[in-house]
Amino acid sequence: MAKRLTEDSPDRLDNLKLRPSERVLQYLLQEFDRAELKDGARLPSNRELARRLDVSVPTVQSVLKGLNRDGRIQSRHGSGTYLLSQSQVSGNPKRIVVAAVLQSQGKQNDSWLNTVISGLMQTSLTSFPTTFVGIAPEKFGTDDSVPALLDEIPQADGLIIMPYALMPKDRDQITEAYEKAIKPVVNLEMPMATTTSNFVSSDYFSPAEILGRVWSKTGRRHIMLLSSGIQYEFAMASHLRLMGLASGIGESLGNTVSLQMLHAASSGEKTYELMKSILKKKESAPDAILLPHGVARAAVVRAVQECGLKIPEDVSIVTTEALHPPEDHGPEGHATTIYEPALPLSRLLMEMLFDRISQKGAPLPGKFLPSNIICGNTTRPEENRLLGS
Repeated sequence: MAKRLTEDSPDRLDNLKLRPSERVLQYLLQEFDRAELKDGARLPSNRELARRLDVSVPTVQSVLKGLNRDGRIQSRHGSGTYLLSQSQVSGNPKRIVVAAVLQSQGKQNDSWLNTVISGLMQTSLTSFPTTFVGIAPEKFGTDDSVPALLDEIPQADGLIIMPYALMPKDRDQITEAYEKAIKPVVNLEMPMATTTSNFVSSDYFSPAEILGRVWSKTGRRHIMLLSSGIQYEFAMASHLRLMGLASGIGESLGNTVSLQMLHAASSGEKTYELMKSILKKKESAPDAILLPHGVARAAVVRAVQECGLKIPEDVSIVTTEALHPPEDHGPEGHATTIYEPALPLSRLLMEMLFDRISQKGAPLPGKFLPSNIICGNTTRPEENRLLGS
């Protein structure tokens, strides 16, 4: 039985691990959606809001200041602060279904997806009036979301599909049914390598291609892409990174340069043991490693160092980061990082979906959000010079 993560559900779409300011936005989003809000409703005092939401008064003030600037609230001197319904601001809200994924105990614990979903809510507050309905399977890999998603078609205006929310055959069935009813569908990430339209994704290929070219040019001969073994690993991201590395290495691939993709266990200790066993085989040990989402970074660094190898002299390491710009941590300092910001994906998703709705379902070319390479201490100076050029 699929879960509907709606306003009345204990596992609702926005029941996430949010930062303090996001908790305030979440609360206000619920208030904006209230049916009785036609003529506005008075907010509790800033101090009372802070108490209810377990945040500071300055945090509440900061959020309200932004909402006031966006025309979502109205302050009346001596009277208080009043909410303006979405219909008052810019027309009736669209009903958008989100095909989501759940982890244990019905909670979504993936920080990358949490950030994107939180961004959807923030974007709806300021730009795209929306009522969200999230639907997720009780158990990963099952098809019990399909009936619930089909039931939503008559009321829905559009659908957003998150990575791994549906198995491929179910995703195709749902997409066909929504599109036939002129209820446009947009995917977060490419559902398959041949997809060219109706998706938003980070650009995983280009920075990996640059990286492969630089590593090949600086004499790296055994390159490894270490991807996460957890069930929510974003498969197309891994494939695109692998294709990018292979393209960057070019004609040397298979002749003088080897490229290996390794799925790591979710356990750091298991990853450490696996990496140590690989590094002991000197003739095939990697001298360059790409760690998407910082997969088990500490475990990999530990294995490298315990095998008597130095970073970056012997082994070059590059990580990816989607939530915050990289900062110093670990004995090797600031890591060279491919920064793939997650939050802008939310706005791109909403823009594409609302554009498709306004164009009666006309397909739109897929959009890639650029990624930046930020050089650090885990690649050699020569590599940093080439990566930055």
